[in-house]
Amino acid sequence: MYQNFSTERDDGQPSNATNQIDFLRHITYVGFRFNDWLLFNAEIEFEHAKTAEGTDGAVSLEFGYVEAMLHSAVNFRAGMVLAPVGIINELHEPPTFHGVLRPQTERRIIPTTWRTNGFGFVGATKNGIGYKLYLIEALNAANFSSNGIRGGRQNGSKALAEDLALAGRLNYTGIPGLDIGGSFYIGNNGQALTDAAGDDIDAQLSLFSLHFMFERKGFELRGLYAQSHIDDVARLNNALGLTGNSSIGEDQHGFYLTAAYNIIPLISRTSTHYLAPFIQFEQLNTQDEVPTGFSKNPARERTNLYAGLTYKPISNIAFKVDYINRDNEADTAVDQFNLAVNYLF
Repeated sequence: MYQNFSTERDDGQPSNATNQIDFLRHITYVGFRFNDWLLFNAEIEFEHAKTAEGTDGAVSLEFGYVEAMLHSAVNFRAGMVLAPVGIINELHEPPTFHGVLRPQTERRIIPTTWRTNGFGFVGATKNGIGYKLYLIEALNAANFSSNGIRGGRQNGSKALAEDLALAGRLNYTGIPGLDIGGSFYIGNNGQALTDAAGDDIDAQLSLFSLHFMFERKGFELRGLYAQSHIDDVARLNNALGLTGNSSIGEDQHGFYLTAAYNIIPLISRTSTHYLAPFIQFEQLNTQDEVPTGFSKNPARERTNLYAGLTYKPISNIAFKVDYINRDNEADTAVDQFNLAVNYLF
């Protein structure tokens, strides 16, 4: 992935952003079927090409779970799972979405990629209604910030489990080309964090999202809306030493809409290649509301407009180029141009 940043912010000041090229991630799938009703699925992720000391590289388990296939409508999973919230957290392979980078709404409001230890049930009916419901480790509110809840992910690694949470999803795919549904996460996230008086800070997070994806005759449209609310934010801010406009948001929200059209059939009716111009509009605010006595950082209210091209010689390989016009209420945003080669196998 190559990222080229504007030399100036929206307010005309130098951006001081450095252009970079990165082998961002490689993911290897591992699976084994024990018998006709028990199986194991896992993905191992390598980030930033190198894991030597002093580098940003890392190796981690994306997910790894045992599944008991009891019935098409009732299956049991246990292990490290992907929280079934939003679109991209479960469907995160780059050839499956447009844009070099994942939408900010699904990074800051929904902290994709969000993996967690837990167990639960998944299934689908014959008429296209599917569901997932997991009991999982809660996030760690001690790492929430004004920029969202992403830092609260524990990734299943010696995770604090004083608080657990429920995460679930319901979607409908009974019409060809359509996937529409909703998802949620709810639970306390204090993980035994206390205030100055020694009282527990629950920091309950209620996160909900609605999504749709539609594809027909080369036309693609997808959209997502997410909102969340956190309790005890004033006490949480005080415990973490956050003041002024560095407050964690009591309320957060975001949405994006993506439209694309495969123009290859207009050029050659027999070609199996894919070439789609796309446009994506996004708004999010990780400080939609803050507690009394704190202020909002205008840089947290953002609007992003993406425009680009996705080319696939085959469905599992994608070449992407896009430009992101970023704006925020502080006029400190930096636009960028991106290139990427993506693969899936």
